Amino acid sequence: MTPPSPLAGNEPLAYLTAATTGIRHHTRTTTSPPNGRPATRAQVDALHAHLTALHTLLGRLAEHTRGERPAQSSYFAAARTRLWQAGEHLHDAFHQAPRAPAPDSDAPQDDTCEQDIDPSGPPFLTICLRHLRTSTVVRQETTPADLHSPLHGHARHRAI
Repeated sequence: MTPPSPLAGNEPLAYLTAATTGIRHHTRTTTSPPNGRPATRAQVDALHAHLTALHTLLGRLAEHTRGERPAQSSYFAAARTRLWQAGEHLHDAFHQAPRAPAPDSDAPQDDTCEQDIDPSGPPFLTICLRHLRTSTVVRQETTPADLHSPLHGHARHRAI
């Protein structure tokens, strides 16, 4: 008889643990010699999707804890802002990764979000649409000063 999992009955935690395990595995298998090589567009897209999901989770945690634990909510909100900044950088990194050449084209391709979003074009990864959707939410819920402020040392969060 197998002993019950320590995560039994706590399904959301099990999913977070599995996601963390998957990222650790990916880190070991793709960045260690002799397999170490630059990230592909698919890898950057997957990382961006992960960060975007974490961004959403932290937003909900901040919202649900605001009334009962305002200081904790403030930390969640600050972490959410930092994840948005990381997502911005991943989106930019995606556009710096080489694009696989189109099979019927010898012409060089410009790499822009508009080209990746164009539904009449080839089926590109969804990073630009995801980034655009998240950008809209971030700009509605965050001040420009929060988005552009550097993190110096440890931020202080006071209970409101």
